[in-house]
Amino acid sequence: MIDKKVTIGIVGCGNIAETYLEQIADYDNVHLIGLTDIITARAQKLADAHNCAVYPDLETMVADEKIDLVVNLTIHHAHVEVIEKILHAGKHVYTEKPLAMSYKEAQRLVALAEKKKLRLSSAPITYMGEAQQTAGKQIADGVLGQIRLIYAEINHDRIETWHPNPVPFFDVGVLWDVGIYALTVCTALMGPVKRVTGYGKIIVPTRRTLDGETFQVTTPDFILSLIEMQNGGLLRLTCNFYANDSKQDHAIEIHGDGGMLYLGSAYKYSAPVEFIEFGGEPSLIPPLREPYDGTEYARGLEDLAEAILQNKPHRATGDHAAHTIEIMEAIDTSIATKQTVDVHSNFRQPKMMDWAS
Repeated sequence: MIDKKVTIGIVGCGNIAETYLEQIADYDNVHLIGLTDIITARAQKLADAHNCAVYPDLETMVADEKIDLVVNLTIHHAHVEVIEKILHAGKHVYTEKPLAMSYKEAQRLVALAEKKKLRLSSAPITYMGEAQQTAGKQIADGVLGQIRLIYAEINHDRIETWHPNPVPFFDVGVLWDVGIYALTVCTALMGPVKRVTGYGKIIVPTRRTLDGETFQVTTPDFILSLIEMQNGGLLRLTCNFYANDSKQDHAIEIHGDGGMLYLGSAYKYSAPVEFIEFGGEPSLIPPLREPYDGTEYARGLEDLAEAILQNKPHRATGDHAAHTIEIMEAIDTSIATKQTVDVHSNFRQPKMMDWAS
């Protein structure tokens, strides 16, 4: 490490990489060494803009002793292979979501990191946002009393109308791509899940890319799931790649005996937070600090770097990511079998952010 910073490389220079590079430029505990991508020209373009090196491949990057940690921004289906290579090379990992495409694979990665005594941290980390932490503080303070019902919505519109490469996202499915945000926020703030019942459907089977190329959707673009949580609450999750102007948007409503808490978004840090006491009137809850405008995706990386430097636990653990993957896998199984499916894993809820405690 140099000047008490965690030195990093980034693998994968696609759509989200520019956002990460812009955000980490403001962090004082991370130092960027270089980038790599299967399309070298794509990595070179970003490296020129951010004054860092380009590695010809991942193997060369992880062999560089100057790098402490590798940030994985590759496509969903490449995550397991990429993360295994990084861990076997003795580097810490921060990865975009999902950690893996099956619970078995996620467990293997968690076990490998533990064996190697390396940090493994995974997005999504949007529960670290100002709005989400503000809602979490209300829950932790017992304002809602016993939580009995949660409504979580992820209306993510027709992404083929704006994303340059939508096909991989439709292949992985709306649950694994964006439903994971609501699941991660709800479990981070309210704890683990014990069983699920799912329903899925392809509602628009034929889509067209921005280049005019037609493709077929083979994974449900609409998901509905009833999720029983260990705290006794019943969570209804709805997500789709269709609705754009839904009034429910990406909101989460948490209903308890003491009232309802409204979180305007699972991933926008500046979203409104509102409380309605049972039988009372709504009131806005001021954020615990001035919120980031939008989503600071790299905040989990900053938290991981701080944890490494201070030798303390990081918040976005592999166990939590693996639990979320088991939930999604259980929903898929329930859709296929038309049966309720138990979730067996567990995890420790992440601590509130220091500024939210």
